Amino acid sequence: MKFLKSEWIRPFFQKYRFGQVLAIFLGLLTMLFAGLLMFSSGYVISRSATLPENILIIYVPTLMVRVFGIGRPLLRYIERLTSHNWIFRVTSLLRKKLYLRLEKQAIELANRHKLGELLGLLNEDIANLQDLYLRTLFPVFIAGSLIISLLIVAGVFSIQLLIGLSVVFAILYFVFPYVSVKLTASKDEKLKIYRNELYAKLTDNILGLSDWVLSGRENDFLEIYKSEEKSVRTEQKELFSFSRKRSLLMQLVYGVLVIFLMIWAASHLKSGDQPNYIAAVVLGVFPLFDAFSTLSSAWVETNRYKDSVNRLDALPEGAEELRNQEISSSDIEIKNMTFGYAAEMTIFEKLNLSIKAGEHLAVLGRSGVGKSTLASLIRGDLSASSGDILIGGVAPSQASNVEKRIGIIQQDPYLFNTTLRNNLSIANLEASDEDIFKALDAVGLTTMIQQLPKGLDTMVNEAGSQFSGGERHRLALSRILLSDVDIVILDEATLGLDPITENRLLKTSFDLLKDKTIVFITHHLLGVSEMDRVIFIEDKGIKIDGKPSDLLQNNSEFARLYALDKGF
Repeated sequence: MKFLKSEWIRPFFQKYRFGQVLAIFLGLLTMLFAGLLMFSSGYVISRSATLPENILIIYVPTLMVRVFGIGRPLLRYIERLTSHNWIFRVTSLLRKKLYLRLEKQAIELANRHKLGELLGLLNEDIANLQDLYLRTLFPVFIAGSLIISLLIVAGVFSIQLLIGLSVVFAILYFVFPYVSVKLTASKDEKLKIYRNELYAKLTDNILGLSDWVLSGRENDFLEIYKSEEKSVRTEQKELFSFSRKRSLLMQLVYGVLVIFLMIWAASHLKSGDQPNYIAAVVLGVFPLFDAFSTLSSAWVETNRYKDSVNRLDALPEGAEELRNQEISSSDIEIKNMTFGYAAEMTIFEKLNLSIKAGEHLAVLGRSGVGKSTLASLIRGDLSASSGDILIGGVAPSQASNVEKRIGIIQQDPYLFNTTLRNNLSIANLEASDEDIFKALDAVGLTTMIQQLPKGLDTMVNEAGSQFSGGERHRLALSRILLSDVDIVILDEATLGLDPITENRLLKTSFDLLKDKTIVFITHHLLGVSEMDRVIFIEDKGIKIDGKPSDLLQNNSEFARLYALDKGF
């Protein structure tokens, strides 16, 4: 249980302490009311069978049946309301902590983990921490409190009753959970690994569904998933089988407890009205089984919770403050910036670059030199190891309006499996159909959209497979126009298009974005002549910097690259 000391557990376990204690107390009262309801009912049934000479003799027990009968579901509701309110508050803080931790490390983590694993981290591990409280800690505390309460009461009546209850409760509270953990920990670990791998593969395959769809291999994707899911089901069946056997043994042990109470009650409750309590005592213990039935499963799952905590602890530490500044202008200033994904992987070293508002800059360089990394740094997706990156005097990693100021078109724009209207209005939720068609008209797609049977309400296939590469890029450009950002990053935006389509798309983009700041990241020189300035990145810095026309005349290296690109 060392993982309970983790920064993802201990601080939040101590938060809202009153609600936590109240939930445990209400859970204890719920169990006691359930037992007392059956106790009162047992007494009423037994006493009524003896034909009481006065109805008043069973009036009070009947009243207790009503009180406990109404009180039990009421307390259960309040207990659930209290515990879930507490856990939702804690979970919101956990998610906030995780999102803020991941936000500044997203690109770095994506290079170290599959995207499916990261989404699994968000989806499963936080849910496991939530279950840790609701399905393990709360039931354990409630059952423990119940045992202590019952043993105190038993000690008042009889030492034999105290010893008998202690033995049975020890078996239910300690022995069964311990044996369950020992016998199923390895199987549960194997199942967990299967699930994690399956979730990661499924997520990555879905995110890459466009490749499956475009290659016509959807059925292959489904068959692979079904085959891997079969292994998960096999492990689940074995665990379910063990769980059923364990449940049967627990019920047998509880049956022994019932027999013990019948024998004890029969030997100690013999005279007067006392025999009527025999049925009350025996029936009163039945509802309490609910407090112990889930403990074994809860303890088995702690292994899963431990791994979730370990994964969360393994996340790189980072500042978790909120972005609370706003970018007010489009001037980009990079001063003595050094960045690397690891100590031995320095991408930039003391880089200096100034981009004025409205300037059109082309960023050239061979593959792997850091062009796309520069785009991520400008957007604030990555943080520099040292130095400054400022947009309008504000670090993008601290700005709350980066998405409203900076737009990006990548080499493979993604279209979602929803209507065209939703695909476009995601850039501006307040955009009207008139605004959308204005953006579509600017990129030359109005006629094509109007010819579709349902126009803007046409459903887009997964990844937009019914549109050509050029059409998908134009739709992405229309998103940028709708968002009305000040800075546009074209990150290899025309890669994979034929030369004619590429040339037309670049001309359209540059014409429509002429009033914007453009950072044009490209691997060749088509369209570079339209830029105000060109830089060439090499050896962790800027090797070439100047106007295209000047560089073509005065820089032999640039002239050579231009000639190679043109095929001269």
